[in-house]
Amino acid sequence: MKICVICGKYKHYSFSIMIKTSFKQAWTMMKQNRLFTTIYVAGTGLSVAFTLILFIIYYVKFAPIYPEYNRNRTLVINNLRTETNGGNNWSCNAGVSSKMIGLLKDLKHLDKMGAASQMGGFLGLSLTLPESNETYTPIIQLVDHGFWEVFTFNFISGKPFTEVDVESNLPKAVISESMANRYFATSDATGKYLDFDGNKIQVCGVVKDGSTASMTTMGEVYLPLYFSGLLVQHKDDVSLSGSIALYLTAPSSGEMELLRAEVQEIVKQYDLQYEDMVNNLIGQPDVWWKSYFRESCGLEPDISASVRGILYMVLALLFIPAMNLCGMISSRMDERLSELGVRKAYGATNRSLIGQVLTENLLLTVVGALIGLALAYFIVLAGSEWVMKIMDAGNALSGMKVTYPMTFHLEMLINLPLFLTVLGLCLILNLVSALVPTVLALRHPIIYSIHSKR
Repeated sequence: MKICVICGKYKHYSFSIMIKTSFKQAWTMMKQNRLFTTIYVAGTGLSVAFTLILFIIYYVKFAPIYPEYNRNRTLVINNLRTETNGGNNWSCNAGVSSKMIGLLKDLKHLDKMGAASQMGGFLGLSLTLPESNETYTPIIQLVDHGFWEVFTFNFISGKPFTEVDVESNLPKAVISESMANRYFATSDATGKYLDFDGNKIQVCGVVKDGSTASMTTMGEVYLPLYFSGLLVQHKDDVSLSGSIALYLTAPSSGEMELLRAEVQEIVKQYDLQYEDMVNNLIGQPDVWWKSYFRESCGLEPDISASVRGILYMVLALLFIPAMNLCGMISSRMDERLSELGVRKAYGATNRSLIGQVLTENLLLTVVGALIGLALAYFIVLAGSEWVMKIMDAGNALSGMKVTYPMTFHLEMLINLPLFLTVLGLCLILNLVSALVPTVLALRHPIIYSIHSKR
């Protein structure tokens, strides 16, 4: 007994044969309608590509990635507003002073605390590369000992500098693997010396490179926080503002709000000592993802507006193509009315006909999604500088000139759940866009459908 391709009945046949035959029919229809197939696949591919790029951007911003695996339990303080005269006069710095570190170090719900400053770029230190004698200015970050506990860098050799090293301003440095290979021609550079314009700095450790896609931790050379006196420990200063960003981790994500409340309370208690001065945290500490939306010093970010903007982009990338596809499929169903009428006359059920149309669109969507996946990765890798600017819009290092190509780790790009999420959204919208016109077309009487082209 053969399977009836007209009525679509599969009695006495296995499920695998039904699926195989259904896809064969769908493939035949795709080859017969090449213009429709091309437009459908191209539309789906572009929709998947740009949606996936958007997802990759925000995945890199918010998800736990090397070396920022503790993002889900990290709070950030990178702004502080000092108010006087009842708040009528105020000033703002992109960071806090070293005095804040002392205030927060013994909090009950604090696990680790790290400090960093991008002021290292103002040291004006440059290296002369041994082989080419070329002068090179690396990306320098000033960090404390806690920085290496908050952020989980992979040390290829050596170890980070200690709290004593930081407090004593010792000329020690941790460098990236690429910096070690560039300067020493080996990644095992522990114990060697960097020559910054005649200043010898000993390498105490070498770490696996971070990514320029996450400039919070990206650096080629990491120096002790108070190196060269650029950052001074203002222990007698009343204001808590400065140029240091603080990263505080809670023992668990569930204790983050308790830690946040502790920080705000300790600053409030500190301000009670002074009548005409307030250190305003402006809603901080921020959870990691929120800190990326804090672009203006002294002002709290409008999170709801930022989230709405992201949702509008997702809707534009998914729903507009889906609506266009719905219109195309509706026109195509008008052309197939006579075919549907004949199949219904031979006993095909609405369920089998809907299943066939959905199978066709499923196949088209999968083909388009695979093309979109390849296109997304091509755009991300080929247009890395453009992607970087989007990702670092609110970051303190966004204005720094990067002296070498932008890099991505595989964990940022090869992410199956991310692709499946985008594919699932597109699949649902595309199938709905096919289901609605199909159901409407099948509501017509058999006679009307058969004679629709006469």
